[in-house]
Amino acid sequence: MTQTKRWLRFGLHYLEMVVAMLAGMLLLGLLWDAILPGTRRTDVDVLIMAADMTIGMALWMRVRHHAWPAIAEMSVAMIAPFLLLLVPYWLGVISGHLVMTIGHVLMFVAMATVMLWRREQYLDHDHRLDPRWFGRAGIVLVALLLPASVSGVNTAGKFAGLYAARADAVTVRPAGNQARHDPAKPTVALLVSGGGTNAGDLLGPYEALAGSGRVNTYVVSPGARLAPLTGGLDLVPDLTFDELDRLLAERGDTLDAFVVPALNDPAELGQITAWLRRQAAAGALAVSVCAGARTLAASGLLDGRPATSHWWRLPELRADYGKVGWVSGRRYVDDGEVISTAGVLSGIDGGLRILERLVGMDAAREAASRVRWRHYTPGASGPIPVSGWEPVDVAVVALNSSYQVGPSAIGVRLVEGTGELELASAFATYTEHSMVGRTVAVGEGPIRSRHGLTFVPRVRDAEGLDRLLVPGTAAAARGREAGAVYLHTGTEFAFDPVLRDVARTYDVPTARWAAKMLEYPVMDVDLRGSGWLWPATIVALVLLLVGAVAAVAGGRVVRWALHRRGSR
Repeated sequence: MTQTKRWLRFGLHYLEMVVAMLAGMLLLGLLWDAILPGTRRTDVDVLIMAADMTIGMALWMRVRHHAWPAIAEMSVAMIAPFLLLLVPYWLGVISGHLVMTIGHVLMFVAMATVMLWRREQYLDHDHRLDPRWFGRAGIVLVALLLPASVSGVNTAGKFAGLYAARADAVTVRPAGNQARHDPAKPTVALLVSGGGTNAGDLLGPYEALAGSGRVNTYVVSPGARLAPLTGGLDLVPDLTFDELDRLLAERGDTLDAFVVPALNDPAELGQITAWLRRQAAAGALAVSVCAGARTLAASGLLDGRPATSHWWRLPELRADYGKVGWVSGRRYVDDGEVISTAGVLSGIDGGLRILERLVGMDAAREAASRVRWRHYTPGASGPIPVSGWEPVDVAVVALNSSYQVGPSAIGVRLVEGTGELELASAFATYTEHSMVGRTVAVGEGPIRSRHGLTFVPRVRDAEGLDRLLVPGTAAAARGREAGAVYLHTGTEFAFDPVLRDVARTYDVPTARWAAKMLEYPVMDVDLRGSGWLWPATIVALVLLLVGAVAAVAGGRVVRWALHRRGSR
């Protein structure tokens, strides 16, 4: 072999180990994210990441028939830079970001140094792959192809376009709540965007505020168009930003607070953040709900402040907005001019805190009782569990999104006078938070909710749907529609009967996962149903078995064809 070819082999060997190292970091990283809590220390993350890369590299070296001493030597070279850099990190000399950056650079250098030091092993020794590896890998890949394809199709079918705007052009005027504007009352604006807004984040605090009768409450948007909420529910905003400004100017009033729910990739982000900064500068109380903290952080209003958000979003928020002191385990964080809440239903506590600040404790206590929110802690932020991904969560999400065989096309009947939380419970729980299906608003025309919001259905009837749900105690009192499931037949918090229905129709682990995503304790909610996702599990196993049989049979056909060609 020429010298050039020997060094080409050397370079290829180095590249292979880098790829194996990155694969180990990616695949094992997903495993640790599922098992370990979402909030970890920087030094722990560094050591886990270094171990993941080392394991991937070591496995590939073993596949290439390297001896164990050589594998151990290379492993030490990969981990040593991070161990050395953690010492000045613990002493406070360098940041965690520098540990990661410098550690990776030194690791690549250390790997190349070891290979050059032992270059005979990498220049001359023949580390060829056993041909049987290719056959085995091919069988595994083909066996996984069928369940993976079904998973991809089902997942995309259920959740692609969860916040998509409706295809038809509909013009509907809002209810005209501004005509009743009372300058003697505080004014609160809740934001929506054309890209979509989480229904629970928005409608929970809205009902707490509007239902009190003590606050002028408006849903506002950057532009005049329908705002899609979670799962095919379209809302007509009360006012645009400009219309709100004109209304307040005409009445000699000012905005007292604004609420930012989770906005789905708003195209109007620049316009929204500029509006937020202007209102905050004018003295309005800034409040974020759940992942709405990302929009508030993008505006700069959270810089240098403590804040919280949904447990799922906190790790990425910590990475993206390092100037914010992100907090876990609290319903909300009140830092004076800014309030941020934890996930979804914690927005109710955000609305109640606004009432405490702008009206008084009695008004907030009455509002909590009106919506039957059992977790209100007057004058203080209550604790919530510090959640993270657990193995059962991964299984529930994977099976529901990929192989759920229960009713997945779900219609939700819009009925005049339905409560805002009742609507949110139907549209948010079955879709984004439990991942069992897709919902769509059903009705003959626009309706007004209990406290004056205007909603527009997307389809007129339930034809072609697997199930029809009717939310609201008002709807249950008016009569029964054949084949429909009336969700709210008693006086209880709106999400309780919905979670019971999820447990009964699908299974208890799915209902508990939905509650965890809603950040809603369900210890006192009687969830009865199947103890596991058995239908989805059986579907996954059958697909895997069929794929394995097809892979083995296909491999034998290929070998037979090759053998027959060779014997001619």
